[in-house]
Amino acid sequence: MPRRPFLPVALLLLAGLACEAPTAPGEHDSLEAARARWRALGSESYRYEVNRSCFCLLGGRLMTVTVTAGTVTAAEFQDSGADVEAALLSYVPTVADLFDLIEDALERKASYFSADYDPSYGYPVRIEIDYSSSTADDEIAISARDLLPLTTPLR
Repeated sequence: MPRRPFLPVALLLLAGLACEAPTAPGEHDSLEAARARWRALGSESYRYEVNRSCFCLLGGRLMTVTVTAGTVTAAEFQDSGADVEAALLSYVPTVADLFDLIEDALERKASYFSADYDPSYGYPVRIEIDYSSSTADDEIAISARDLLPLTTPLR
């Protein structure tokens, strides 16, 4: 009976999979490291710019957001200089909300996920999520930048 090449090929494939470091940082590890940098900042009051690209309320509008004691207290549209209506402030994310969004996407095993974090403060600077590759308009992309703590960090 002729020898089949299946077993050697299968072993090579398994060996290739084993070459990936089992301790390589994954998305959960990156999230936890970023959260730790954020907590180390020790400030729940800050100002930053955020833009959500999505089919959602306030999507596509760059805003300067003021967070006081962990709550959005003001937001201004960059394109017009107009204040975001007080009734809509609950739709404007804090940094904690961005971390929660990332954790939710990871737990739900989104079809596509990518996130980058600020190297100093740890807050998410770019998030891209597609929850389902077969569903239209469920994608979301968020960019955040220029975070300025408004209280003295506890360093």
